[in-house]
Amino acid sequence: MNIMERHASMMTRIFTISLMIAAVITTIIIIGIETFNVGHAQLITPQEKAQFCNPNNPKLKFVNSTESKICGIPTTSTNATTNATTTPSSILAPSIIKATP
Repeated sequence: MNIMERHASMMTRIFTISLMIAAVITTIIIIGIETFNVGHAQLITPQEKAQFCNPNNPKLKFVNSTESKICGIPTTSTNATTNATTTPSSILAPSIIKATP
């Protein structure tokens, strides 16, 4: 391989690496713009906040963390366990065994 071929090969590698870096930077910029647009779209006006945070709003019977942050009210706690006991259906079914006197 002569000097000209090595030089061309090195220039091709540099060009390819530069192109890959430019593609990564462009992707990061596009993702950043999309993230900004989504965050900006989720802003609410003071009128919307007042209507949403109204104590008479039926949607606020259960308050999640986002609603809590927006309205400044505590979240609604949920109880993962239930206190109700279920009765197996076999106990409720009539017995076919006769009781002895």
